[in-house]
Amino acid sequence: MCIRDRRFCVMKGAKQLRNMIYNILENSDAVSGVTLKNSPNSSTLLLDRADGKGRMTFHTLFPGLTLAFIFVNAPVWPESDENSNLKPLLINYCVSGRSELLLDDGSYIYLKENDFCVSEQTAQKEYIFPTRQYQGIKIYFDLPLLLQSCGELLKSFSLDLPTLEENYCGNHKTYINGADSELENIFQKLWRLSEKPSAFHLQIYTLELLHRLLNMEIRPPKTCGFYTETQVEIAKRAAQILSDDLRQHIPVRQIAERFSVSETSLKNYFRGVYGQNISTWLREIRMNEAARLLSDTKRPIAEISEQVGYSNQGKFAAVFKKQFGFSPLEYRRSKNLESR
Repeated sequence: MCIRDRRFCVMKGAKQLRNMIYNILENSDAVSGVTLKNSPNSSTLLLDRADGKGRMTFHTLFPGLTLAFIFVNAPVWPESDENSNLKPLLINYCVSGRSELLLDDGSYIYLKENDFCVSEQTAQKEYIFPTRQYQGIKIYFDLPLLLQSCGELLKSFSLDLPTLEENYCGNHKTYINGADSELENIFQKLWRLSEKPSAFHLQIYTLELLHRLLNMEIRPPKTCGFYTETQVEIAKRAAQILSDDLRQHIPVRQIAERFSVSETSLKNYFRGVYGQNISTWLREIRMNEAARLLSDTKRPIAEISEQVGYSNQGKFAAVFKKQFGFSPLEYRRSKNLESR
């Protein structure tokens, strides 16, 4: 039975996809460092590894439509290989941080604050967060099940989801752009429900979001910001070189020569992956490591200053205070008080 006017065959794969979210959650639960916890109104995947923590909380709003709130403080979220066979229609929205997306053509693009993405993206082997911090919304659509179970409801709201899929993902493309003010307002209304969710309001705002996506003028997608695997690898290796020994001050030109690219190209790749220029990124890395050493060790401040690349302790203190609002000594004292 094929619904031709909607250009989508409901029966095709319906049985296989009926439990798509269930399968995604169960497969993810088998990944090392990831645990599934179920409650009456939601399911949560918890990430707990040596390099960071995170959680994704899933709310099924309609059969075939599930919304997840994502909080990550880690560089990587591992994914199950089993999920690579599941291809839901996805809407992603970045509230804060940065997320790496691997596209079907092998290129990479980065979702930054207030970007949204519509895709038929297959599951990645792992999800990368270059800034080690990400908050966002992900909406999963199992279209066969959704159309089969809620076709009349969608019709009453004039929501033609196969048309939405075709408009944004024709020829299996990925659409990415910054959210306009109206879309941002809807996404933010959804996000404000992340800590105290209301099923009714989640449903209403999600339907409002779909109506907006279907009826707004679709702007051309971002055409810049796509990077090859080689370019991404160069940026990540450069970051590793720069952060391996913070006492060192390695010229960017020297690193560019190592990879046989121009200094300008290296800077462009780096900014594309990390969303910052090299000097800003490295300064934050130095200050975060200094904060860790001040909090977790009793090393003298002068030693810590040198450890993170500052031979001038006065300059170190000024930069540290600019980032954290405390001098190094004040920061250490505040952390000591917290630990009592």
